[in-house]
Amino acid sequence: MVKTLKTPRLTLRPLTLDDAEKMFQNWTHSVNATKYLTWPPHGNLEVTKDRLRQRITEANEEWGIVDTQTQELMGVIDVVGETTETQTKIIGYVLGEKFWNKGYMTEALEAVIAYLFDATAVNRIEATHDIANPGSGKVMEKAGMTFEGILRQAARNNQGIVDIAIYSILRADLEELTDSTDTSSVPPLKQ
Repeated sequence: MVKTLKTPRLTLRPLTLDDAEKMFQNWTHSVNATKYLTWPPHGNLEVTKDRLRQRITEANEEWGIVDTQTQELMGVIDVVGETTETQTKIIGYVLGEKFWNKGYMTEALEAVIAYLFDATAVNRIEATHDIANPGSGKVMEKAGMTFEGILRQAARNNQGIVDIAIYSILRADLEELTDSTDTSSVPPLKQ
């Protein structure tokens, strides 16, 4: 089970079956929120419940993104893949569209990156996005990830076979950033 993480505005916590209705309301049914994802919008609440049951039993590294003040479940961020040979974890995320452009996903991604580097032996964290969705790349850049390039026709999502941009951050990048900045005024991540 993943640890609950806290940021200035968010609580990142494990999902429960009670979250299905908010998930459906805020993103799983939305054509806009799922436009660049690998699964189609859910046609009804039962689809969300079934998929959530499956995800919970798989015991993934996955967090629901909750506004700490309102307790609104806004989206999810999770480790969608892993390569043990290179100590790499691949991050995926989705946020309900009414929460876009407020910095929530950047804040969540920064917290997950910090947690994974602190709590696991990961050396590389990466994420990709459909090049038609540059906002996702901006989230990755703001969270400290580096653009590595474009992989042509390397993924399939709800738009078909697409070109994807790949971003990463290495443990050495984070250590270099920490060494070069004064962190005495930055509060530690609460777990």
